[in-house]
Amino acid sequence: MAAFTLAELESMVVVNMGDYKTARGETKLMTKDLGSCVGVALRDPHTGVGGLLHVMLPNHTMTGRQDFVAAKYADSGLDEMIDTLVLEGAQRKRLVAKIAGAAHMFHCDEIPESRDISSRNLNAVIEKLDALGIPLLASDVGENFPRTVVFEPGSGSFRILTPGKEEKMI
Repeated sequence: MAAFTLAELESMVVVNMGDYKTARGETKLMTKDLGSCVGVALRDPHTGVGGLLHVMLPNHTMTGRQDFVAAKYADSGLDEMIDTLVLEGAQRKRLVAKIAGAAHMFHCDEIPESRDISSRNLNAVIEKLDALGIPLLASDVGENFPRTVVFEPGSGSFRILTPGKEEKMI
């Protein structure tokens, strides 16, 4: 995996698992260790306002817990992040998306790959983006390795780092 400079690391905003962050312009948002989770980057290219969501589970109906956190789920997490982006100056109709993750990290003979959590997360994200009318510009998903992503809302740069693999930009 490519190394970051100290200045680059100090300037990044870290997005933890089951959370999202928003930024504007050249501020970089980073989320690490996307295995079966999906990193969803949204941006308004006109304003440079964007956000990065680290989705853990497909939809919030999977839980009846009292300590519900919307950002953990594809459906409620995207709704919440979009509401925040709009408050920060983005327009819903101009939002575009890029995604990474949904890796098949564990093989289980009893569960077909098409039904494991990574596939369910990916399908939930794609279905939600489609329902919201948000174009998916690029993706790096599947396989069986984790990813770290760095997203810059101003330019739309979506950098994907994977141990032992060449860095990608989508």
